[in-house]
Amino acid sequence: MDWDKCIGCGVCTEICPSRVPNEYNFGLNQRRAAYIEYPQAVPKKAVIDEANCLYFKSMKKTGKPACEICKKGIPPKGIQGCPADAIKFDDKDEYVNIKVGAVIIATGFKPMPKHYFKEYSPHSPDVITSMEFERILSATGPTGGELKRPSDGTKPKTIVFISCVGSRDERYHTYCSKVCCMYMLKHARILKEKYPDIKLYLFFIDVRTAGKDFEEFYVYTRELGVKVIKGGRVSAVDVKPNGKLRVRGFDSDLCAPVELDADMVVLATAIEPPDGVDELSRMFSATCGREGFLREVHTKLYPVETSARGVFIAGCVQGPKDIPESIAQARAAASAAAALIIPGKIKFEAIVSEVDRDKCSSCGVCVPLCPYGAIKLEEYKGKEKAYIEPALCAGCGVCASACPSRAITFHGFTTEQIMAQIDALTEA
Repeated sequence: MDWDKCIGCGVCTEICPSRVPNEYNFGLNQRRAAYIEYPQAVPKKAVIDEANCLYFKSMKKTGKPACEICKKGIPPKGIQGCPADAIKFDDKDEYVNIKVGAVIIATGFKPMPKHYFKEYSPHSPDVITSMEFERILSATGPTGGELKRPSDGTKPKTIVFISCVGSRDERYHTYCSKVCCMYMLKHARILKEKYPDIKLYLFFIDVRTAGKDFEEFYVYTRELGVKVIKGGRVSAVDVKPNGKLRVRGFDSDLCAPVELDADMVVLATAIEPPDGVDELSRMFSATCGREGFLREVHTKLYPVETSARGVFIAGCVQGPKDIPESIAQARAAASAAAALIIPGKIKFEAIVSEVDRDKCSSCGVCVPLCPYGAIKLEEYKGKEKAYIEPALCAGCGVCASACPSRAITFHGFTTEQIMAQIDALTEA
């Protein structure tokens, strides 16, 4: 797809004959092989899914194209193709190298899939995650905003929400996902205001609504008739012979176990680090915490800086957070990056390591040891020699202590200087 020509009209997305599950709607409906990823995409341009496009499939099998409807249309039937002539089947992937002064990593999060939780009958189409339920409620979602059960398309009369699914759980993630309580209340409020007759039950370990106006939101939602059940974790969700779902839990207010029959069950699954974060951390010499999220240098003093200079983080790549907190952190990261690159020069400490390339044996031992990614091998007099970037070096001295050739000097702490200090102390 030539994005310089594409006008985002959507003609190709309407006439493409190939249909595959829609990832944006978590497979609840289908999309075409030519598609716009989602209605609010920026830029709003179409793309072609090469793996499912009939043109590319036939070219791989027979060497001849079997379909070019999106480009040419079907003139005998009055179906016109792309009006902007933006479709080209000979496009190739292109890799672009860009030199930058700072990087902000803001990859978002991944909702934990439901198949981990066998006790909640994940095989049932009416047991869905909160993200899937969010898409069902959306006007641009698979049902156009109408509340329908995935199994048969009927309107459910009773819905049960279960919180902390995968969060605060030693089997999966011990941390709190932070936003689950509030978006469960949001979903319940939307449903009660649109469908007052529906029965809603919310199972919480405990309700966490810290934040401006959050407690008032919780109180108002309960006043609408939403039943909040606080206790331990829901023990099981069973599928009954008639298709209904039986939810078994515990009510700490009643000090008794409870069983409910529901038409749908919504699981508030944990917020997880997105795929590939560990690879990103190695690429940028940043640090991952034990939960898998990228770590900041200091929670209070340097909340958006990583251990690698010039690399900043924002949003849920650092840990679970809501939209206002993500926006505030994104502004902070943008300001920190701008403060670094606008002056055009970088100030760094005088106490850094330096390589005597004439002594360097090109062993490369120091390169993987540097925790800041400041060392790399460069050509020097026909050989690969170590070079330390002063702007990235933090002066930790790991490389100097590990160098077998003693080719690395740690300014301010050379062997001669240390020995002179020892001699001065012993003579005194």
